[in-house]
Amino acid sequence: MKMIKKLGRLVILLVVAFALVACDGDDNGSSANNGNGANGTGAIAVVSREEGSGSRGAFEELVDVNTELGVNDMTADAIIQNGNGVVATFVAENEAAIGYISLATLIDRGDDLVGLDIDGVAPTPENMLSGAYTLVRPFNIVYMPDNISDIERAFIEFAASADGLMILEDYGGVVDHANATAFDVAAHGALTGAVTFGGSTSTETTAMALAEEFQALFPGVEIAYHATGSGAGIEGAQDGTYSLGFASREIRDTELESGLNVFQYCVDGIVMVVNPASGIAGLTTEQLRAIYMGEITEWSEVQ
Repeated sequence: MKMIKKLGRLVILLVVAFALVACDGDDNGSSANNGNGANGTGAIAVVSREEGSGSRGAFEELVDVNTELGVNDMTADAIIQNGNGVVATFVAENEAAIGYISLATLIDRGDDLVGLDIDGVAPTPENMLSGAYTLVRPFNIVYMPDNISDIERAFIEFAASADGLMILEDYGGVVDHANATAFDVAAHGALTGAVTFGGSTSTETTAMALAEEFQALFPGVEIAYHATGSGAGIEGAQDGTYSLGFASREIRDTELESGLNVFQYCVDGIVMVVNPASGIAGLTTEQLRAIYMGEITEWSEVQ
């Protein structure tokens, strides 16, 4: 009799254990596929940048999210994130998300992200330079001629030199080496002083890569960079807050009226990124626009 009772209890325990394992398996399955974007299913979490961001301005223009001047047709459900790195982190931690970042950020953070093909074209520097990949925007340095010194003039020359272009390429900048010449350090003497640059978060990586090597060539120079956004970089260059401003978009005619000079030091691709668990490898421009307009809201609609 005692043996039967023990067997009965054993059977009950086994049934309960099996049920718990089964429930746990169901939970795992639902968390991977129900509403979080894994394997191309569930609601899309659309991630965009803050107003004033050069990345956002370039993205909206290239994808035609804004159909009229001053009219923003982007979905009201978009999750706004400040900075390329913040977008990258959000998408890396959210299987449902799609966002856009600079190529330089993807190179720096690419282990946790998938850069999507657009219209069947991969987001590579070669495709961006050739024009095959269309989501491309300029990286510009802007300045007021009266606000710069020999340090800034030498820095711009360095950025355009063969030495500078190699650094930019290493950090995700898309450059053309044709006609580039070596930087002549001796021609600039012993530069000394502290200068402040600022602007786009997208240009920060390339700007600081150039700055670090420039400071190694001129130990008496100190360069600070404030990542405040393209709009703030342009305004800062105009009012003297920054001796050089950086912008990751075209400079508008109204901004040029102030007397700004513009130097495009490389171009950058805007790369659409998703979480690796999404299973998405590419989109068409039409699908991308529909996602950001709120016309496509489920990952299953782009399979």
